[in-house]
Amino acid sequence: MSPKSSSPDSETVIVSFRAPIEIAKQLDNLARGDQRNRANFILKMLSAITSKQEPLVQNGVFLLKAFHEFRAKDPISRETEYWRGQIAGWKRTLVASYGADIAEQIILRAREVAKLPVPHSGTLSPDGSGYEGWDSFSDREF
Repeated sequence: MSPKSSSPDSETVIVSFRAPIEIAKQLDNLARGDQRNRANFILKMLSAITSKQEPLVQNGVFLLKAFHEFRAKDPISRETEYWRGQIAGWKRTLVASYGADIAEQIILRAREVAKLPVPHSGTLSPDGSGYEGWDSFSDREF
């Protein structure tokens, strides 16, 4: 992919790349459902994933605030664990949808905006003293 300037004084570039035909067909279907053409749809998706105020970050901010609000009241309440589960699902969806590197960037941006640590996403240990497994996307075990 080599960027080419669309005009000498422009702040835009032409981006061109090859993709499997099946992916292009799926993109066309998604774009049509969004009432866009393929190029416009790709630009919308790229803009969303690179924007500082993207909906994915804002969703993470909302989840972190809800989790910490309930954790402050009772660290092991059902509500606290519910919101921990929501954060776990959000993180897993990000990894599945965008890959680990981009997911990490989104999670870190949400943490930065919320100014709150990201909780562990593992299951509660049988004795209730912590969480099982390794979660590289958490700040610390709660």
